Formats: sequence, C-alpha cells, structure tokens
Amino acid sequence: MRVPAPGTAFLDLAVAFGYDGPVIPRKLTPGEITAVVEKIRKKYEEYIYKYFKSKSLREAFEERYLRSLRTSVDISSFLLAEIGAIEELIAREEERVVLPPARAPGPDIADKVIEENRRRIAKYRDSSFHPDASEDARRLLGALQQIAEEHWPALTSALRDTASNMNSLEMLNLDSQLRYLAVPGRDGIPQFLVRYVGQLKRFPRNYAAIDREDKEFILEAAFFLNDLLSILERVRRVYKDLGASAKESIGAAIDFTWGAIGDFRLKDLKRRRTLNAAEER
Repeated sequence: MRVPAPGTAFLDLAVAFGYDGPVIPRKLTPGEITAVVEKIRKKYEEYIYKYFKSKSLREAFEERYLRSLRTSVDISSFLLAEIGAIEELIAREEERVVLPPARAPGPDIADKVIEENRRRIAKYRDSSFHPDASEDARRLLGALQQIAEEHWPALTSALRDTASNMNSLEMLNLDSQLRYLAVPGRDGIPQFLVRYVGQLKRFPRNYAAIDREDKEFILEAAFFLNDLLSILERVRRVYKDLGASAKESIGAAIDFTWGAIGDFRLKDLKRRRTLNAAEER
C-alpha cells in the first residue's frame, strides 16, 4: 500500500480534491481535517458499495483514526496517508475490472436488483433527517409521514362508527407508534430516530451501531404498516354498509399502505399479535 512521501503528501491531497494549482506544504486546519475525514469516509462508502467489499474496511479506518487522535500522531500526515491508501485501493479495483475480457455476472445482477429497489421507493418523499442515513430509512420515513398527514385525518372520520375507531385500544396503539416513528419533535427529528441521528453524529462513527439503528427503524415501521393494513382490511371486510366517503378513505389508505409494504419489501416483517375476538367477529 503506497504511503505519500512527506514532500508530496499535500500534492496528493490536492489531486484527491480535484485541485491542480500550486500547493504549499502545511498543517491542515481543523476545518480541512473535517473535510478530509468526510472525503475518506465517502470514498470508503464508494469502494464498499461499488466493489462489494466488507464494511469492516470502513470500520478499520475509524479505529485507526481514533487511535491516531489518542496517540497524538501528526493528524495531517495520517490523513494524507489514508486518502492515498483508499485512492490506491479504488485504482486497483478499477484496473482489475477493466483488464479481464468479461466481468462475472454476479455483480451485474446485484446492480440490477439494487437499481430496481431504488426505483420502487423513489416515489416516496426523501425525508432527509440526516444526509448520511440510508435511502431506505429516509424514504420509509417519508411514507410514514404521508400516512400521518394525508390518511390519518381521513381515517379518524372513516372509522368513527366501527369497533376500530380512533379511541379503540388497537388504534390508540397505532397512533402512538406513528407519532413515535414519524412525527418530528422539537429538534425536527422523530423520537424513534434520535438515537440513529446520534450515532451518525458520533466522532468517529460506530458503523455497526448505525446499521443496527437503521434496521430497528425499518423493522418497527414494517410492524406498524402490517398492523395498520390488517386492521383496515378487516374493517373493509366486516363493515360493508359504511358510507361512500368512509369506504373511499379506507380504500385509499389500504392502497397506499399495501404499496409501501411491497415497495420496501416488508411483507414478511409482521408482529405476532392477538386479535380481539369481539372486534374480529
């Protein structure tokens, strides 16, 4: 792995940032250190995603960075060496991909699956509670917020004369879950996502903890959506004499919820629940 020589390190950094003017060797300022760290993180993200590498490579950089801070290593030289290293890793992979006469079919298939998944969820708003949160989490939050803003008020009226009205235990529980998952708090972030954002703001980052928070949010959102769909389908099946407006509101909420479950691939993520026999009829 190539480590930039002291006299050329800042030239390498300039090239990494796309700058071709004259460079005077000097220590990095705090602002420049932050920018370089983010640059390295993004390049590791690119390397891991594009070439199907282990996330442990990104975590290893974070560990090295933390160790350099603790041991009073010259941080400018450390970061310059790190950005040179990741640039070389990427260059090696690019050479490996270009030189063979044909690429293996595996990555092509994976690329198509990833692109198809992105296309399916692109219709939902990107509720960017943090720019580094996963796109699935950001757009799933957008879908939940659309339910809260566009469907929940209509359902309050539509379910009024059913056993699943908004004062019933099951709907009170769902309302509480929706607020916890999707309604912004004082800082503009839903309460459930506060820990997720906190992990993204940590320095250095713990990527295992970030992945765990991401998965927990998606799982809880899946539970909510599947529970809501089950209740609404039961109401439509049992209460056939509801007014036209109520039927329309329930139908629209079912269509949106079912669509979100399919688009985010959440069909099999269901909570084990005990139905109220009186309400199930």
